[in-house]
Amino acid sequence: MNNFVTEESKYTMAVNLDAATGLCKMQGNSYPEDAISFFEPLNKWFEQYIEEVNKPLIVEIQLNYLNSSSSKCFMDLFDLFEDYSNDGGEVIVKWFFAKDDDEIKEAGEELLEDATFKYEFVEFTD
Repeated sequence: MNNFVTEESKYTMAVNLDAATGLCKMQGNSYPEDAISFFEPLNKWFEQYIEEVNKPLIVEIQLNYLNSSSSKCFMDLFDLFEDYSNDGGEVIVKWFFAKDDDEIKEAGEELLEDATFKYEFVEFTD
């Protein structure tokens, strides 16, 4: 299975999904013009990983900004993780936020509030 990598742009986050290690990093801004098109290959990659690799997933998310359509796409990803976890897969999401960025922290809390897979909030200083 191939890794999935995209570079950060003004409107989209950098994404590095590593099939060998299960470490998946998403970092930057998430307000693409078409969030569904941006997230579709990520969803497909995770679906393929779950089906073919079936090993632990560690997902590290560090956003500067996300819009409502990106939030919906993250909810869809988290639903996929929820199903994987319920089927015995191991998932941990680490939601990083800057010490003074209450918006990103609260966005993570809202997105993950119903999750039953493992997650943690990681505060950092700029």
